[in-house]
Amino acid sequence: MRIVHMRRASAFCYGLCFALGVIGCVNDRGIDDDEASASSAVTIDVNAAYIITGVESNKCVGVAAASTTANARLDIETCNGISSQRFRPEAMGGGFFRLRNEKSGLCADVLGVSQADGALVIQFTCGTGLNQQWSFTDVAAGVERLTARHSGKVLDVTGHSTADGTLLEQWTSNNGANQQFTLATAVAPFAPER
Repeated sequence: MRIVHMRRASAFCYGLCFALGVIGCVNDRGIDDDEASASSAVTIDVNAAYIITGVESNKCVGVAAASTTANARLDIETCNGISSQRFRPEAMGGGFFRLRNEKSGLCADVLGVSQADGALVIQFTCGTGLNQQWSFTDVAAGVERLTARHSGKVLDVTGHSTADGTLLEQWTSNNGANQQFTLATAVAPFAPER
């Protein structure tokens, strides 16, 4: 995994790329960053927002019912790019990141600093707790495992379910597809959310 602190491209550039249907856009150095890092470990840009998608379900990690309240559960849901499905990584040192939800401003958190399998993954006021710090481990090309710093357990879609609303938990890593995720840089929608 590489960490980058890059200048954010203008909304016009993103809009132009989106309108033209371009998958990757050329940056100010003439390099398509997606192509440049395709064969390497994931690159985390702390200036970007990400959509996190479950490999097994092909559904996005979001906040249940798009809630903005503390203790709301994280779940998987049909991807639609709304702000409750976008997370901004914040470097916490040692290769760990807080994941701040764009809609609520709250961070992905393992409830009660639990060490147990099946502990709830919620959103909570961002702090420095190790239960809000996640690392990204390359599992395969473009596929990541997210590990909680405090417990060493990984983000897991409960019971291998692929249904909308399935809640997230932490679980001992078993290389299951329900513990594997892809990250894609999010582009804010052009229309306001309801």
